[in-house]
Amino acid sequence: MTTTNGCAACASQPFQIFFVLAAGTAAAGVQPWLIGSWPVGMTAAVWHREMLLFGMVPGVLAGFLLTALPRWTRSPPVPQRVVRVLMALWLAGRLVHLWSPGMAAPIAASFILSVAMLVAVRVVKAGAMREIKVVFLLILLAMAAAAPDVMPADFRLRLALAAILGLIAVIGGRIAPALTASYSALRGAQFARQLPHSAEVAAALSLIIAIGLWCFDADGQGPASLAAAVLQAARLLAWRPWRVTGQPGLVAIHLAYAWIPLGLGLNVLRSAGLGVSDNAVLHAWAAGAIGAMCLAVMASMARRQSRQAFSRPAGSLAMFFAGVGAAPLRLLAELGMPFQLQLAALCWSSAFLLFVASYRRYLGLAR
Repeated sequence: MTTTNGCAACASQPFQIFFVLAAGTAAAGVQPWLIGSWPVGMTAAVWHREMLLFGMVPGVLAGFLLTALPRWTRSPPVPQRVVRVLMALWLAGRLVHLWSPGMAAPIAASFILSVAMLVAVRVVKAGAMREIKVVFLLILLAMAAAAPDVMPADFRLRLALAAILGLIAVIGGRIAPALTASYSALRGAQFARQLPHSAEVAAALSLIIAIGLWCFDADGQGPASLAAAVLQAARLLAWRPWRVTGQPGLVAIHLAYAWIPLGLGLNVLRSAGLGVSDNAVLHAWAAGAIGAMCLAVMASMARRQSRQAFSRPAGSLAMFFAGVGAAPLRLLAELGMPFQLQLAALCWSSAFLLFVASYRRYLGLAR
């Protein structure tokens, strides 16, 4: 199918507007390190954190879930009026954030809860209770957005990261093997059975325990993170990532997921006092797993909804290189290397802007 027809197939889909808004928010979220300015009354770190965790990520989740929900639950598309109301609520949170982050937090929480309730109603009505864990994780993210500032300084940040990592494990853990199987089938290769159900359950429980201990900065993080890292790495290898080396978009999804066990491994080293900072662990997950997965999933859904799941729009390769490079550069900045923070911010911002430019037809931004 041609690009024009493919774009007609995904006209007026929820992902189109939300992915554009999320990509713009992602680029703006690193502006303190690119242009050296941010709104008066907040620090660069607060601007960065709130824009990405409670602006960009909820926008990506809304675009993905509202588009995928009809297929998951075999139900009609989400009405356009509902999408417009949710978009207005998201925009209200971002506009208020420009002058009052404290007032923006409840709006962000309301937006996330609204998406969660919409998903919950469809899931329960369809009897698709397999998806209910997505609802619980969205509620956890909403709780992080609404958490008061009187709590420990970084608790909101850790709780939000924990919820988002859980969503990546669930959603990314479905997309990566499914797309790998489809791509393998097109090339005449069979996709072997994944990990046994018991191993999947063990991987999930170990991740919950490890991230939970990290979230509360509790004892026992080292052994728990080591066990979770091994099981998450085994899960990733079971998807046969080497089979998609000819498709950069699929490679990006696997690389993004790989940052979950890599971050867990860094937390093992941190817990052992081997010179790894907590900030390094945090950014391995934030810039690596979350940032790269958001970018890869947005690109994948745009292609899939246009019925060109394995196409390569012009500029998409540069987009993926920039997105993949942002996390390692951010970790190098933790070692005190000069200009690495600015380079990481430049790669991050460029990746999301290149997404909009490369996928503009899929996003309804060009004829």
